[in-house]
Amino acid sequence: MTTTEDELAALRAENERLRIRLAGQDSDDMTVHRRGWGWAIPSAALIVVGALLVPVVVITTWAQREVTSTEAFVATFAPLARDRAVQTLVADRTVGAIEDQLDVAGLTGALFDGIRGLDLPPRAKTALSALEAPATAGIQDLVSGTVDRFVASDQFADLWKQLLRTGHTQMVASLSGDRRAAVAIGADGSIGIQLGPVVAEVKERLVDRGLTFAERIPAVDRTIVIATSDAAVRAQTGYTLLQVSAVWLPWLLVACIAVGVVMARRRARALTLAAVGVALAMLATLAGIGIGRVFAVRALAPDLMPRNAARAVYDTVVAFAAHAAVAGAVLAACVALVAWFAGSSDTARRLRSLAVRGAGALRRRGDALGIGTGRVGAQLYRGRVVIRTLVALGAATVIVLGRPLEPALVVWTLVGALVLVAVLEVLQRPDGARGDAGVSPGTDDPVGSAAH
Repeated sequence: MTTTEDELAALRAENERLRIRLAGQDSDDMTVHRRGWGWAIPSAALIVVGALLVPVVVITTWAQREVTSTEAFVATFAPLARDRAVQTLVADRTVGAIEDQLDVAGLTGALFDGIRGLDLPPRAKTALSALEAPATAGIQDLVSGTVDRFVASDQFADLWKQLLRTGHTQMVASLSGDRRAAVAIGADGSIGIQLGPVVAEVKERLVDRGLTFAERIPAVDRTIVIATSDAAVRAQTGYTLLQVSAVWLPWLLVACIAVGVVMARRRARALTLAAVGVALAMLATLAGIGIGRVFAVRALAPDLMPRNAARAVYDTVVAFAAHAAVAGAVLAACVALVAWFAGSSDTARRLRSLAVRGAGALRRRGDALGIGTGRVGAQLYRGRVVIRTLVALGAATVIVLGRPLEPALVVWTLVGALVLVAVLEVLQRPDGARGDAGVSPGTDDPVGSAAH
Protein backbone atom coordinates (compact mmCIF):
# COMPACT_ATOMS: atom_id res chain seq x y z
CA MET A 1 0.00 0.00 0.00
CA THR A 2 2.81 2.35 0.85
CA THR A 3 4.49 1.69 -2.49
CA THR A 4 1.25 2.45 -4.34
CA GLU A 5 0.83 5.71 -2.43
CA ASP A 6 4.44 6.68 -3.20
CA GLU A 7 3.94 5.95 -6.88
CA LEU A 8 0.73 7.96 -6.87
CA ALA A 9 2.50 10.88 -5.19
CA ALA A 10 5.29 10.68 -7.79
CA LEU A 11 2.75 10.66 -10.61
CA ARG A 12 1.01 13.67 -9.10
CA ALA A 13 4.32 15.51 -8.87
CA GLU A 14 5.05 14.72 -12.51
CA ASN A 15 1.53 15.79 -13.31
CA GLU A 16 2.20 19.13 -11.63
CA ARG A 17 5.49 19.62 -13.49
CA LEU A 18 3.79 19.00 -16.82
CA ARG A 19 1.05 21.48 -15.98
CA ILE A 20 3.65 24.07 -15.03
CA ARG A 21 5.42 23.53 -18.34
CA LEU A 22 2.15 23.88 -20.22
CA ALA A 23 1.26 27.02 -18.23
CA GLY A 24 4.61 28.54 -19.15
CA GLN A 25 3.98 28.11 -22.86
CA ASP A 26 2.41 31.46 -23.72
CA SER A 27 -0.07 31.52 -26.58
CA ASP A 28 2.00 34.41 -27.97
CA ASP A 29 4.56 31.85 -29.16
CA MET A 30 2.00 30.32 -31.55
CA THR A 31 0.70 33.73 -32.60
CA VAL A 32 4.21 34.83 -33.60
CA HIS A 33 4.48 31.99 -36.11
CA ARG A 34 1.07 32.75 -37.62
CA ARG A 35 1.57 36.48 -38.01
CA GLY A 36 4.35 38.34 -39.76
CA TRP A 37 5.64 41.88 -39.48
CA GLY A 38 2.76 43.08 -41.63
CA TRP A 39 0.59 42.83 -38.51
CA ALA A 40 3.13 44.45 -36.21
CA ILE A 41 3.26 47.85 -37.92
CA PRO A 42 -0.49 48.65 -37.83
CA SER A 43 -0.64 47.17 -34.33
CA ALA A 44 2.08 49.51 -33.09
CA ALA A 45 0.47 52.47 -34.89
CA LEU A 46 -2.88 51.86 -33.24
CA ILE A 47 -1.31 51.54 -29.79
CA VAL A 48 0.63 54.78 -30.29
CA VAL A 49 -2.52 56.60 -31.45
CA GLY A 50 -4.36 55.31 -28.39
CA ALA A 51 -1.60 56.55 -26.08
CA LEU A 52 -1.57 59.96 -27.77
CA LEU A 53 -5.33 60.24 -27.28
CA VAL A 54 -4.98 59.86 -23.50
CA PRO A 55 -4.30 63.56 -22.68
CA VAL A 56 -7.08 64.63 -25.06
CA VAL A 57 -9.54 62.26 -23.39
CA VAL A 58 -8.60 63.42 -19.88
CA ILE A 59 -8.96 67.12 -20.71
CA THR A 60 -12.12 66.63 -22.79
CA THR A 61 -13.77 64.54 -20.08
CA TRP A 62 -12.85 67.14 -17.47
CA ALA A 63 -14.25 70.00 -19.57
CA GLN A 64 -17.45 68.11 -20.43
CA ARG A 65 -17.94 67.24 -16.76
CA GLU A 66 -17.67 70.87 -15.70
CA VAL A 67 -20.03 72.04 -18.44
CA THR A 68 -22.80 69.45 -18.19
CA SER A 69 -22.91 68.41 -14.52
CA THR A 70 -24.17 71.02 -12.05
CA GLU A 71 -23.10 68.92 -9.06
CA ALA A 72 -19.60 68.50 -10.49
CA PHE A 73 -19.36 72.22 -11.27
CA VAL A 74 -20.42 73.18 -7.74
CA ALA A 75 -18.09 70.58 -6.21
CA THR A 76 -15.19 72.05 -8.20
CA PHE A 77 -15.69 75.73 -7.36
CA ALA A 78 -17.38 75.58 -3.95
CA PRO A 79 -14.12 74.98 -1.99
CA LEU A 80 -12.85 78.37 -3.21
CA ALA A 81 -15.23 80.03 -0.74
CA ARG A 82 -13.17 78.50 2.10
CA ASP A 83 -9.79 79.45 0.67
CA ARG A 84 -8.29 82.35 2.62
CA ALA A 85 -6.60 83.89 -0.40
CA VAL A 86 -9.87 83.91 -2.34
CA GLN A 87 -11.75 85.29 0.67
CA THR A 88 -9.25 88.14 0.93
CA LEU A 89 -9.65 88.85 -2.79
CA VAL A 90 -13.46 88.90 -2.57
CA ALA A 91 -13.37 91.08 0.56
CA ASP A 92 -11.00 93.63 -1.02
CA ARG A 93 -13.03 93.85 -4.21
CA THR A 94 -16.31 94.10 -2.26
CA VAL A 95 -14.98 96.92 -0.07
CA GLY A 96 -13.71 98.67 -3.19
CA ALA A 97 -17.12 98.34 -4.88
CA ILE A 98 -18.88 99.75 -1.80
CA GLU A 99 -16.46 102.68 -1.47
CA ASP A 100 -16.88 103.50 -5.16
CA GLN A 101 -20.64 103.79 -4.65
CA LEU A 102 -20.61 105.23 -1.12
CA ASP A 103 -18.27 108.17 -0.34
CA VAL A 104 -17.78 107.56 3.36
CA ALA A 105 -15.36 110.46 3.77
CA GLY A 106 -17.73 112.83 1.96
CA LEU A 107 -20.74 111.74 4.02
CA THR A 108 -18.81 112.09 7.27
CA GLY A 109 -17.47 115.48 6.26
CA ALA A 110 -20.97 116.73 5.41
CA LEU A 111 -22.21 115.56 8.80
CA PHE A 112 -19.46 117.36 10.69
CA ASP A 113 -19.89 120.49 8.56
CA GLY A 114 -23.53 120.59 9.54
CA ILE A 115 -22.63 120.29 13.20
CA ARG A 116 -19.99 123.01 12.90
CA GLY A 117 -22.62 125.31 11.38
CA LEU A 118 -24.35 125.36 14.72
CA ASP A 119 -23.55 128.07 17.26
CA LEU A 120 -20.79 126.13 19.08
CA PRO A 121 -17.92 127.39 21.22
CA PRO A 122 -14.49 127.49 19.50
CA ARG A 123 -13.18 124.61 21.63
CA ALA A 124 -16.10 122.41 20.55
CA LYS A 125 -15.45 123.17 16.90
CA THR A 126 -11.76 122.30 17.38
CA ALA A 127 -12.74 119.01 19.01
CA LEU A 128 -15.09 118.23 16.12
CA SER A 129 -12.28 118.76 13.61
CA ALA A 130 -10.08 116.37 15.59
CA LEU A 131 -12.83 113.72 15.63
CA GLU A 132 -13.67 113.88 11.91
CA ALA A 133 -10.80 111.74 10.64
CA PRO A 134 -11.16 109.01 13.33
CA ALA A 135 -14.91 108.89 12.66
CA THR A 136 -14.31 108.40 8.95
CA ALA A 137 -11.71 105.70 9.63
CA GLY A 138 -14.03 104.02 12.12
CA ILE A 139 -16.85 103.77 9.61
CA GLN A 140 -14.46 102.46 6.97
CA ASP A 141 -13.15 99.88 9.44
CA LEU A 142 -16.72 98.91 10.29
CA VAL A 143 -17.49 98.35 6.61
CA SER A 144 -14.26 96.40 6.09
CA GLY A 145 -14.80 94.31 9.22
CA THR A 146 -18.37 93.50 8.24
CA VAL A 147 -17.20 92.38 4.81
CA ASP A 148 -14.35 90.31 6.28
CA ARG A 149 -16.62 88.55 8.75
CA PHE A 150 -19.19 87.85 6.07
CA VAL A 151 -16.79 86.30 3.53
CA ALA A 152 -15.35 84.11 6.30
CA SER A 153 -18.79 82.92 7.42
CA ASP A 154 -20.83 79.89 6.51
CA GLN A 155 -23.43 82.24 5.04
CA PHE A 156 -20.94 83.38 2.41
CA ALA A 157 -20.03 79.77 1.57
CA ASP A 158 -23.74 78.98 1.18
CA LEU A 159 -24.28 82.07 -0.96
CA TRP A 160 -21.25 81.18 -3.10
CA LYS A 161 -22.59 77.67 -3.60
CA GLN A 162 -26.04 79.00 -4.43
CA LEU A 163 -24.58 81.38 -7.00
CA LEU A 164 -22.62 78.56 -8.59
CA ARG A 165 -25.65 76.30 -8.73
CA THR A 166 -27.85 79.01 -10.18
CA GLY A 167 -25.17 80.04 -12.61
CA HIS A 168 -24.65 76.53 -13.90
CA THR A 169 -28.31 76.16 -14.79
CA GLN A 170 -27.73 79.20 -16.98
CA MET A 171 -24.51 77.84 -18.45
CA VAL A 172 -25.74 78.18 -22.00
CA ALA A 173 -26.57 81.82 -21.27
CA SER A 174 -23.12 82.24 -19.71
CA LEU A 175 -21.43 80.82 -22.78
CA SER A 176 -23.37 83.28 -24.91
CA GLY A 177 -22.23 86.20 -22.75
CA ASP A 178 -25.34 86.75 -20.56
CA ARG A 179 -24.13 88.94 -17.67
CA ARG A 180 -27.10 87.96 -15.53
CA ALA A 181 -25.53 84.58 -14.82
CA ALA A 182 -23.51 84.15 -11.65
CA VAL A 183 -20.63 82.82 -13.69
CA ALA A 184 -19.97 85.08 -16.66
CA ILE A 185 -17.78 84.50 -19.70
CA GLY A 186 -16.74 87.64 -21.50
CA ALA A 187 -15.90 88.12 -25.14
CA ASP A 188 -12.18 88.16 -24.27
CA GLY A 189 -12.39 84.74 -22.61
CA SER A 190 -12.48 86.04 -19.03
CA ILE A 191 -14.38 83.90 -16.53
CA GLY A 192 -15.69 85.64 -13.42
CA ILE A 193 -17.93 85.63 -10.36
CA GLN A 194 -20.52 88.42 -10.02
CA LEU A 195 -20.07 90.71 -6.97
CA GLY A 196 -23.64 92.04 -7.01
CA PRO A 197 -25.15 89.45 -4.62
CA VAL A 198 -22.21 89.77 -2.21
CA VAL A 199 -22.52 93.57 -2.06
CA ALA A 200 -26.29 93.27 -1.54
CA GLU A 201 -25.75 90.95 1.44
CA VAL A 202 -23.13 93.25 2.99
CA LYS A 203 -25.45 96.27 2.44
CA GLU A 204 -28.18 94.51 4.42
CA ARG A 205 -25.80 93.76 7.26
CA LEU A 206 -24.53 97.34 7.43
CA VAL A 207 -28.08 98.69 7.64
CA ASP A 208 -28.86 96.18 10.41
CA ARG A 209 -25.88 97.56 12.34
CA GLY A 210 -27.25 101.10 12.23
CA LEU A 211 -25.42 102.52 9.21
CA THR A 212 -28.60 103.67 7.51
CA PHE A 213 -26.67 105.62 4.87
CA ALA A 214 -25.59 102.21 3.47
CA GLU A 215 -29.05 102.13 1.91
CA ARG A 216 -27.62 104.51 -0.67
CA ILE A 217 -25.42 101.71 -2.07
CA PRO A 218 -26.92 100.93 -5.48
CA ALA A 219 -26.99 97.57 -7.23
CA VAL A 220 -23.47 96.67 -8.30
CA ASP A 221 -22.71 95.13 -11.67
CA ARG A 222 -19.10 94.06 -11.25
CA THR A 223 -17.28 90.78 -11.84
CA ILE A 224 -14.19 89.26 -10.22
CA VAL A 225 -12.22 87.65 -13.03
CA ILE A 226 -10.94 84.26 -11.85
CA ALA A 227 -9.55 82.97 -15.13
CA THR A 228 -8.82 83.99 -18.69
CA SER A 229 -8.68 81.51 -21.51
CA ASP A 230 -9.20 81.53 -25.25
CA ALA A 231 -10.74 78.09 -24.72
CA ALA A 232 -13.69 79.79 -23.03
CA VAL A 233 -14.41 81.73 -26.20
CA ARG A 234 -14.02 78.67 -28.39
CA ALA A 235 -16.35 76.79 -26.04
CA GLN A 236 -19.12 79.16 -27.03
CA THR A 237 -19.06 77.70 -30.55
CA GLY A 238 -17.88 74.18 -29.69
CA TYR A 239 -20.38 73.19 -26.96
CA THR A 240 -21.94 70.41 -29.02
CA LEU A 241 -18.55 69.23 -30.26
CA LEU A 242 -17.35 68.97 -26.66
CA GLN A 243 -20.27 66.76 -25.69
CA VAL A 244 -19.81 64.46 -28.69
CA SER A 245 -16.05 64.24 -28.17
CA ALA A 246 -16.37 63.43 -24.48
CA VAL A 247 -18.69 60.53 -25.29
CA TRP A 248 -16.81 58.97 -28.21
CA LEU A 249 -13.13 59.75 -27.65
CA PRO A 250 -12.76 57.35 -24.66
CA TRP A 251 -14.26 54.54 -26.74
CA LEU A 252 -11.98 55.40 -29.65
CA LEU A 253 -8.98 55.25 -27.30
CA VAL A 254 -10.02 51.85 -25.95
CA ALA A 255 -10.72 50.54 -29.46
CA CYS A 256 -7.31 51.64 -30.78
CA ILE A 257 -5.44 49.96 -27.96
CA ALA A 258 -7.63 46.82 -27.94
CA VAL A 259 -7.37 46.28 -31.71
CA GLY A 260 -3.64 47.05 -31.60
CA VAL A 261 -3.10 44.42 -28.89
CA VAL A 262 -5.23 41.81 -30.70
CA MET A 263 -3.29 42.39 -33.94
CA ALA A 264 0.10 42.18 -32.21
CA ARG A 265 2.45 39.25 -32.80
CA ARG A 266 3.00 38.99 -29.03
CA ARG A 267 -0.17 40.11 -27.31
CA ALA A 268 1.01 40.05 -23.72
CA ARG A 269 4.06 42.11 -24.61
CA ALA A 270 1.90 44.49 -26.68
CA LEU A 271 -0.50 44.95 -23.78
CA THR A 272 2.42 45.64 -21.46
CA LEU A 273 3.86 48.26 -23.80
CA ALA A 274 0.42 49.80 -24.39
CA ALA A 275 -0.16 50.12 -20.64
CA VAL A 276 3.28 51.67 -20.19
CA GLY A 277 2.49 54.10 -23.01
CA VAL A 278 -0.79 55.09 -21.35
CA ALA A 279 0.98 55.58 -18.02
CA LEU A 280 3.58 57.83 -19.67
CA ALA A 281 0.80 59.79 -21.40
CA MET A 282 -0.91 60.29 -18.04
CA LEU A 283 2.36 61.54 -16.55
CA ALA A 284 2.75 63.87 -19.53
CA THR A 285 -0.77 65.17 -18.81
CA LEU A 286 0.24 65.89 -15.21
CA ALA A 287 3.35 67.68 -16.46
CA GLY A 288 1.20 69.74 -18.83
CA ILE A 289 -1.12 70.68 -15.95
CA GLY A 290 1.91 71.75 -13.91
CA ILE A 291 3.27 73.86 -16.77
CA GLY A 292 -0.18 75.33 -17.34
CA ARG A 293 -0.19 76.42 -13.69
CA VAL A 294 2.81 78.64 -14.31
CA PHE A 295 1.26 80.33 -17.34
CA ALA A 296 -2.16 80.64 -15.71
CA VAL A 297 -0.73 82.36 -12.64
CA ARG A 298 1.24 84.72 -14.87
CA ALA A 299 -1.92 85.55 -16.82
CA LEU A 300 -4.00 86.22 -13.70
CA ALA A 301 -1.48 87.81 -11.34
CA PRO A 302 -0.89 90.48 -10.36
CA ASP A 303 -3.21 92.37 -12.74
CA LEU A 304 -6.41 90.44 -11.94
CA MET A 305 -5.67 88.97 -8.51
CA PRO A 306 -2.80 88.19 -6.10
CA ARG A 307 -0.58 85.22 -6.93
CA ASN A 308 -1.74 83.09 -3.98
CA ALA A 309 -5.37 83.53 -5.05
CA ALA A 310 -4.47 82.72 -8.67
CA ARG A 311 -2.73 79.52 -7.56
CA ALA A 312 -5.73 78.52 -5.42
CA VAL A 313 -8.15 79.11 -8.30
CA TYR A 314 -6.07 77.16 -10.81
CA ASP A 315 -5.43 74.22 -8.47
CA THR A 316 -9.14 74.00 -7.66
CA VAL A 317 -10.27 74.17 -11.28
CA VAL A 318 -7.88 71.47 -12.57
CA ALA A 319 -8.14 69.21 -9.52
CA PHE A 320 -10.38 66.66 -11.30
CA ALA A 321 -8.13 66.43 -14.36
CA ALA A 322 -5.01 66.06 -12.22
CA HIS A 323 -6.68 63.45 -10.03
CA ALA A 324 -7.89 61.49 -13.06
CA ALA A 325 -4.38 61.56 -14.56
CA VAL A 326 -2.87 60.18 -11.34
CA ALA A 327 -5.49 57.43 -11.08
CA GLY A 328 -5.08 56.59 -14.78
CA ALA A 329 -1.31 56.33 -14.41
CA VAL A 330 -1.72 53.98 -11.44
CA LEU A 331 -4.25 51.84 -13.34
CA ALA A 332 -2.01 51.65 -16.42
CA ALA A 333 0.99 50.69 -14.30
CA CYS A 334 -1.03 47.91 -12.64
CA VAL A 335 -2.23 46.60 -16.01
CA ALA A 336 1.34 46.67 -17.33
CA LEU A 337 2.49 44.63 -14.33
CA VAL A 338 -0.28 42.05 -14.77
CA ALA A 339 0.34 41.81 -18.52
CA TRP A 340 4.06 41.35 -17.96
CA PHE A 341 3.37 38.60 -15.41
CA ALA A 342 1.22 36.81 -18.02
CA GLY A 343 3.88 37.23 -20.73
CA SER A 344 6.45 34.85 -22.12
CA SER A 345 9.63 36.30 -20.60
CA ASP A 346 11.82 33.90 -18.63
CA THR A 347 11.33 35.85 -15.41
CA ALA A 348 7.54 35.89 -15.78
CA ARG A 349 7.50 32.15 -16.52
CA ARG A 350 9.62 31.41 -13.47
CA LEU A 351 7.33 33.49 -11.28
CA ARG A 352 4.25 31.74 -12.65
CA SER A 353 5.86 28.35 -12.12
CA LEU A 354 6.72 29.34 -8.56
CA ALA A 355 3.11 30.39 -7.96
CA VAL A 356 1.77 27.12 -9.40
CA ARG A 357 4.18 25.07 -7.30
CA GLY A 358 3.17 27.03 -4.21
CA ALA A 359 -0.50 26.41 -4.89
CA GLY A 360 0.18 22.71 -5.44
CA ALA A 361 2.09 22.51 -2.16
CA LEU A 362 -0.83 24.08 -0.32
CA ARG A 363 -3.27 21.64 -1.94
CA ARG A 364 -1.14 18.67 -0.89
CA ARG A 365 -0.92 20.06 2.62
CA GLY A 366 -4.71 20.37 2.69
CA ASP A 367 -5.08 16.80 1.45
CA ALA A 368 -2.76 15.61 4.20
CA LEU A 369 -4.94 17.38 6.75
CA GLY A 370 -8.12 15.98 5.22
CA ILE A 371 -9.46 19.32 3.96
CA GLY A 372 -9.12 18.83 0.21
CA THR A 373 -11.64 20.38 -2.19
CA GLY A 374 -12.39 17.13 -4.05
CA ARG A 375 -14.96 17.33 -6.84
CA VAL A 376 -15.55 21.05 -6.18
CA GLY A 377 -11.87 21.67 -6.88
CA ALA A 378 -12.11 19.65 -10.08
CA GLN A 379 -15.09 21.76 -11.22
CA LEU A 380 -13.16 24.94 -10.40
CA TYR A 381 -10.29 23.72 -12.55
CA ARG A 382 -12.57 22.94 -15.49
CA GLY A 383 -14.11 26.41 -15.33
CA ARG A 384 -10.90 28.28 -14.48
CA VAL A 385 -10.91 30.35 -17.69
CA VAL A 386 -14.51 31.47 -17.22
CA ILE A 387 -13.94 32.23 -13.53
CA ARG A 388 -10.80 34.26 -14.18
CA THR A 389 -12.61 36.17 -16.94
CA LEU A 390 -15.48 36.96 -14.56
CA VAL A 391 -13.03 38.15 -11.90
CA ALA A 392 -11.29 40.39 -14.43
CA LEU A 393 -14.62 41.79 -15.68
CA GLY A 394 -15.77 42.39 -12.09
CA ALA A 395 -12.58 44.28 -11.26
CA ALA A 396 -12.88 46.31 -14.46
CA THR A 397 -16.52 47.16 -13.63
CA VAL A 398 -15.60 48.41 -10.16
CA ILE A 399 -12.85 50.61 -11.60
CA VAL A 400 -14.97 51.95 -14.47
CA LEU A 401 -17.95 52.77 -12.23
CA GLY A 402 -15.80 54.30 -9.49
CA ARG A 403 -16.42 58.07 -9.47
CA PRO A 404 -14.22 59.84 -8.83
CA LEU A 405 -11.54 57.37 -9.84
CA GLU A 406 -9.21 57.10 -6.85
CA PRO A 407 -5.70 55.60 -7.06
CA ALA A 408 -6.46 53.69 -3.86
CA LEU A 409 -9.60 52.20 -5.47
CA VAL A 410 -7.54 51.04 -8.46
CA VAL A 411 -4.81 49.46 -6.35
CA TRP A 412 -7.11 47.71 -3.87
CA THR A 413 -9.45 46.45 -6.59
CA LEU A 414 -6.55 44.87 -8.46
CA VAL A 415 -5.07 43.48 -5.25
CA GLY A 416 -8.45 41.97 -4.36
CA ALA A 417 -8.77 40.41 -7.83
CA LEU A 418 -5.27 38.91 -7.63
CA VAL A 419 -5.94 37.53 -4.16
CA LEU A 420 -9.17 35.96 -5.40
CA VAL A 421 -7.36 34.39 -8.37
CA ALA A 422 -4.67 33.05 -6.03
CA VAL A 423 -7.29 31.53 -3.70
CA LEU A 424 -9.02 29.89 -6.67
CA GLU A 425 -5.65 28.53 -7.85
CA VAL A 426 -5.22 26.82 -4.48
CA LEU A 427 -8.79 25.50 -4.34
CA GLN A 428 -8.88 24.03 -7.85
CA ARG A 429 -7.69 20.44 -8.41
CA PRO A 430 -6.01 19.89 -11.78
CA ASP A 431 -5.21 16.31 -10.76
CA GLY A 432 -8.91 15.58 -10.28
CA ALA A 433 -10.28 17.31 -13.35
CA ARG A 434 -11.03 13.99 -15.11
CA GLY A 435 -11.53 11.59 -12.30
CA ASP A 436 -10.82 10.94 -8.67
CA ALA A 437 -7.25 10.84 -7.42
CA GLY A 438 -5.96 12.19 -10.73
CA VAL A 439 -6.71 8.98 -12.73
CA SER A 440 -8.87 9.20 -15.81
CA PRO A 441 -11.75 6.74 -15.98
CA GLY A 442 -10.77 3.63 -17.84
CA THR A 443 -7.04 4.29 -17.64
CA ASP A 444 -4.28 4.53 -15.10
CA ASP A 445 -2.55 7.50 -16.80
CA PRO A 446 -2.78 10.54 -14.51
CA VAL A 447 -0.52 12.51 -16.87
CA GLY A 448 -3.35 12.63 -19.37
CA SER A 449 -5.42 14.42 -16.77
CA ALA A 450 -2.86 17.17 -16.46
CA ALA A 451 -2.55 17.54 -20.20
CA HIS A 452 -6.27 18.04 -20.37
